[in-house]
Amino acid sequence: MADQFAGTDDGDVEQLFNSPDYDPDGIGLALSGGGYKAAAYHVGALVRLNELGWLPRLSRVTSVSGGSITAGFLGCNWRKLAFDANGVATNFDAVIVQPLHAFLTEVNLDVTQGLLGLLLPFRSAADGVAGGYDKHLFHGATLQDLPEEKPGVAPRFVILATNYELNSLWRFARPYAADYRVGRIDRPTLPLSRVVAASSAFPPFFCPIEIDLRGQRWIPTPGADKHGGQFLDRALLADGGIYDNMGLEPIWKRYGTLLVSNAGGHFDEAHHPSDWFSLLLRVINMIHRQAENNRQRPLMLLAKLNQRRVAYWPLRNSAANYPRPSPQLPSAEAVAEAQDESVRLWSLGIKAFARLTNHGYSLCDSALGSYLAPPQHPVPAKLPF
Repeated sequence: MADQFAGTDDGDVEQLFNSPDYDPDGIGLALSGGGYKAAAYHVGALVRLNELGWLPRLSRVTSVSGGSITAGFLGCNWRKLAFDANGVATNFDAVIVQPLHAFLTEVNLDVTQGLLGLLLPFRSAADGVAGGYDKHLFHGATLQDLPEEKPGVAPRFVILATNYELNSLWRFARPYAADYRVGRIDRPTLPLSRVVAASSAFPPFFCPIEIDLRGQRWIPTPGADKHGGQFLDRALLADGGIYDNMGLEPIWKRYGTLLVSNAGGHFDEAHHPSDWFSLLLRVINMIHRQAENNRQRPLMLLAKLNQRRVAYWPLRNSAANYPRPSPQLPSAEAVAEAQDESVRLWSLGIKAFARLTNHGYSLCDSALGSYLAPPQHPVPAKLPF
């Protein structure tokens, strides 16, 4: 991966190597944020991972924002998947791909729920997004409907959100939900739709979203300086991408192999806005990109120093940048259109979904084939769409 390390310095990253729970054989998969755009892009990556039998091998799946739509749906329906002897879910298209295709190409949330949140008292836009997720995807499921972690059978799913008050990271999973400053909830029964809505509650219209924590089984943890009062009754949360848009925090200290699907868009260097609103958006984009770079650099350094095995496929990349590009490549025009797709919770349309899914599939295959796969890496027969 030497060609991917431009701009990386060899700073102090020892803290990334010293987790007492480090498992050199473990595999972590991180699905980034980016609204419906990210959700569709990650579907393509998951299709290829399934074809190669990687899904049951995963130790942990982490997600933020749009990535949590796809990860949450995959986790909620994991028990329905029929895996063959090679670890391939033979019904993956019917159980996972087609329902997400229908949701991401037909259901509009952001403008509709944003307006209703402004017009209706006692109901926020984030509440409407959570309701939409529940109606179309999760149907009353809670965190306890995610699969129980078992090596070789099912990973742990961890959905991330940002604590709006404390600027810390909430982790939501089946065995526990936790914020290191507040404490831990064992076996949380929180609605999956509301957790995913919190993970994707991007500002300013969809955050904060309130999660009711009353009645949950709280455990104080070392260093939890806010374990008390209002912080135990409710959490005010925002998009997980504010804290960690690539979802790396729960996996890069813990596992020897890191798979990272990053749907972050490209930065338009030629655009120079003149009005104040466009200028504000550009500055926010610049801050977001710098935060992403500060995650990407240590990730690449881990690989460079042979501390981790890494397959990284950012949406703004192209297959030509990999030593062994996938033989199944979308057209250059389709890739460019996929990269330019806006970040929203709004229907992608069938063509945009296909472009994003195919691009995610092709880059995932390129990254795995270049850096992790054995010589007999099976060649993909065709693009998903």
